Amino acid sequence: MTRPRFLLACCLCRRTIPPDSDAYALDREWVRRFPLMVGTIACPACALHDFTWGCHNREDQFVEGHLPVADGGPDIDSWSHIEKYGSQGGIILTHPESGLLQGAEDYLRHIAGRQGLDAAFTRRLQAALDAWDAYSSV
Repeated sequence: MTRPRFLLACCLCRRTIPPDSDAYALDREWVRRFPLMVGTIACPACALHDFTWGCHNREDQFVEGHLPVADGGPDIDSWSHIEKYGSQGGIILTHPESGLLQGAEDYLRHIAGRQGLDAAFTRRLQAALDAWDAYSSV
């Protein structure tokens, strides 16, 4: 069985992320700042160039409502709030809920059907797929 292809839409600009391009998983501070995002997987242009911002105001305090970086790392600007980057397939597997919202349902179902996957990963992926199916059937 061949792996299904997918066209992943950027969570910010909604354009298709080129298949040979990396993808960027954004954290909850991005969601706070851009509440109309669909998912949290962004294209390189949006994550690195088009939507840059700082975390501090002129008094060098965090801007109002700021959500700190989850791992306690440096918290300076938009780049600090990129959780992970890498191949689209890898990012989709670590963020399946966003992958489903952004166009990778067939790919995730294909992966879920494979044998020998890590049990915790399989449970998380199946939970995401079950929630997607429940939402889609409404």
